[in-house]
Amino acid sequence: MIVTVAALRTELLFAPRPRLRVGMGAQAGDRLRAWLDGHEPAGALVIGFSGATRAGVGAGTVLLAAEILGNGSDPIPLDSARVAKAKGALPDAVAGAVATVTGPAAPADKARRGVDALAVDMESAHLARELARRGTPFLVVRVVLDELWEDVLGSPRIRWARRALACARRLGRAAAALRPVLEGR
Repeated sequence: MIVTVAALRTELLFAPRPRLRVGMGAQAGDRLRAWLDGHEPAGALVIGFSGATRAGVGAGTVLLAAEILGNGSDPIPLDSARVAKAKGALPDAVAGAVATVTGPAAPADKARRGVDALAVDMESAHLARELARRGTPFLVVRVVLDELWEDVLGSPRIRWARRALACARRLGRAAAALRPVLEGR
């Protein structure tokens, strides 16, 4: 079984089953750990929205994590052969580092992260650390919801609803394309 893991229900709308919603931030790692204590998946697809850290990375861009950067912790590299196969399954995806931050990032904070990462999120480091510790094969795919100079917190929620739905569709298609990679096909 390959489980699809995300923080939000919206991110899982179009994703393959089984699905696991773990919430945002550090608690995501705790929820994944508790779930894994009772399950042994053959692999995990970590999916979700992210914020771009560079001007050239637009809304709707599919990002394939090659490395996860955490706040103050060592980077978590992903299996390079698996990432290369995933890139073959998602030829339009951009591969690179994703940085995990503690909360929604303001534009200036995203820009500072752009030196090292393509995007920021709030869960990947917590989830990747737990999956790596257990030896569970995994991939991380993100879709950019907010561009570099867009402020998610400074805008009305309704403004983001249509974009979030479009990004959720992209996440679902990406997860479906990546499942065979984790299944070894």
